[in-house]
Amino acid sequence: MKKGLKILCLIVALMAVFLLGWRVMPKVWPGIKEAVVYPVFPQMKPAPAPTQEPYAPKSTAAFEDAIAATDSLIYYFYKDYCPWCRQLEPLTAGLPKQITLPDGTRSAVKLVCLNKVEDEPLAIITAYYDMYGVPDEKRLVPAMVIGDRYLFGGDEIGAQLLEAMLAGEGLKTPLLNGTDRVP
Repeated sequence: MKKGLKILCLIVALMAVFLLGWRVMPKVWPGIKEAVVYPVFPQMKPAPAPTQEPYAPKSTAAFEDAIAATDSLIYYFYKDYCPWCRQLEPLTAGLPKQITLPDGTRSAVKLVCLNKVEDEPLAIITAYYDMYGVPDEKRLVPAMVIGDRYLFGGDEIGAQLLEAMLAGEGLKTPLLNGTDRVP
């Protein structure tokens, strides 16, 4: 019975549109939609606008930090508005603080995140691309550098990152800040 009454109200509201014209209805229609249309037809209610903060993964080391010879270094290239980068959040947030390498030594995992939207990191990333001959079609995000491996895209990163870390590839990652590893 209630639904029938609401449908009747909707019909009356639509008739009012024709009778009152478009001068009065823009002022009244939002209230009618909230009171009558959306309760009867909830699928017509628009989804709320997304209010996402820009994506910013957490680095475990700063770009300028000294990196020890025993540290496993990973560079992560991302953009703060990239949905595919956002999908890698569980992976980047879940990286272990230390790993045991095949020879039994412990290595601290250092993740350095570089946002391609900002000028300074973009210049560093572009220099890396040029130095190591990364093809244009792979100069996108998300991407990670570990050792001599350039991992591009979520599938490749997910499939190869852990394997590369455990194989000790992170010990061979070149430092992009122009310094040497400290002993």
